[in-house]
Amino acid sequence: MTKIDHPHVIKLYEIFEDNRYLYLVMEECSGGELFDRIIERINAQKMFTEKEAALMFKQMMSAICYCHAAGICHRDLKPENLLFLGKESDSPLKVIDFGLSRIFQKDDHKMSTKVGTAYYVSPEVLLGNYDEKCDIWSAGVILYILLCGDPPFNGANDNEIYRKIQAKKYSFPSPKWDKVSNDAKDLIKHMLCDPDKRYTAEEVLKHTWVNNLAPNSPEVVLNLNTDSMKNYTNSNKLKKAVLTFIASRLKEDDIKELKEIFMNLDKNKDGTLTLEEIKEGIEQLKDSNINAEEIFKSIDTDASGVINYTEFLAATIDKKVYLKEERLYEAFKAFDTDSSGKISSQEIIKIMKADKSDADAIENMVKKFDINGDGEIDYNEFIFMMSKVEI
Repeated sequence: MTKIDHPHVIKLYEIFEDNRYLYLVMEECSGGELFDRIIERINAQKMFTEKEAALMFKQMMSAICYCHAAGICHRDLKPENLLFLGKESDSPLKVIDFGLSRIFQKDDHKMSTKVGTAYYVSPEVLLGNYDEKCDIWSAGVILYILLCGDPPFNGANDNEIYRKIQAKKYSFPSPKWDKVSNDAKDLIKHMLCDPDKRYTAEEVLKHTWVNNLAPNSPEVVLNLNTDSMKNYTNSNKLKKAVLTFIASRLKEDDIKELKEIFMNLDKNKDGTLTLEEIKEGIEQLKDSNINAEEIFKSIDTDASGVINYTEFLAATIDKKVYLKEERLYEAFKAFDTDSSGKISSQEIIKIMKADKSDADAIENMVKKFDINGDGEIDYNEFIFMMSKVEI
């Protein structure tokens, strides 16, 4: 502990000794055990998302990678030995309890003492011939539990659990694993396997699921609000232009989830979405009322053949986000180019660079929402137009 200095390993500040006791003064972690948070999620029937699991797992693995590089094998990794620094949901995770840890030598570091906890112990530890990769097995078990709430090797007693561990047979049963990405399953397979095939801690950290925090998790796409997309498809060109204006000025906090969905849909990571990428994402939603081609054409407002980030945001932002008064007022002022307090057809045509065919449609649209009949759209009429679902 005096040798370790890592942000995700608990700090040992001071050591005092008297005739009876040894006192260890350590960093205070008031957030409780990862074990308790897992139990809370199981009881609430809402397990961690892959993003949440990946963030915690990456912290733990960075600590293990550091320890292994320093010649330290933990030998008792389990959720009870992972503490949160604070009670916040995104609090940093700390590896604790090095009571069974062992300093090993790089050239010859086989260990033989059978230590650890039933669910998490590796098969080679049970045989009494192992190295630091026993920690990788334990971490793989923790990851499996984070994603589904069940241990991969279970039994009525320790001996039954040990038999299953030695057989190295586990599965990803439906329905709990149906929505878990293949990346996560691939990583687990490379951790819960024979030691000679098992990843090192460094290799685990380089795996795309850890390094990029579950980039291909289907659950991210499942959070997409299809109603917003459908309403956008039915919107007139002015409303789409206003939504694009608002979307281009949204703060990161307002679009954090939509940003994740966009990144997830963008398979080739070129910063735009193709029709095929949209189709693939919509397939995950299993919504038969969505026409991918129609949605794509509607969102691609500049007819570039791809959907850029702002176009995507404009089509998917939630109504309660864009209907905030300060956002609508800012948009209204941007379209009211002569500051008259009203938006005319000519102002809309100029801003949108509309051709003659669009100009006629814009004239008709202004007439539709020009409630007082003065030939222009004032602020109240503008608010009414933006609040209508299908226009």
